[in-house]
Amino acid sequence: MKKLHISDGLNLTPEKIKLVSEFCNFCSDHLPIAGDYEIYLVSNRNNHSIRTTAAYHIGENVCKIYSKNRALVDVLRSIAHEMTHMMQDEQGLIQGNIQDTGGFHEDQANARAGELIKRFAKSKEHRKKIYENKKMLAKL
Repeated sequence: MKKLHISDGLNLTPEKIKLVSEFCNFCSDHLPIAGDYEIYLVSNRNNHSIRTTAAYHIGENVCKIYSKNRALVDVLRSIAHEMTHMMQDEQGLIQGNIQDTGGFHEDQANARAGELIKRFAKSKEHRKKIYENKKMLAKL
């Protein structure tokens, strides 16, 4: 079972919610993620044990993404980053805590997140809306 939870107060339009849902499925297929998972878009990081912008809960297939006042593409990048950690976890590549900066896990998550964002935006015309910027859309 794949679930997307969106906190009250994020003011996401139905169109943005649809894009987030599509992106989660896209990541699940392209990483790939074999098991069930839950993604939480939250408006308060303190209530969800998020120290920066997002967190993956090892062994639980749960990602929590701080989403308040962030551009949609940044939220999606955080989703892809944490879902890459989920893939690493499913493959048995995570032993203990993940280093905050640098190292195999973070470098792979950062690289895959950027790749997934670009592939998603180019995969269907309406998905370019993740950039929310007319100048950026014109360049694609």
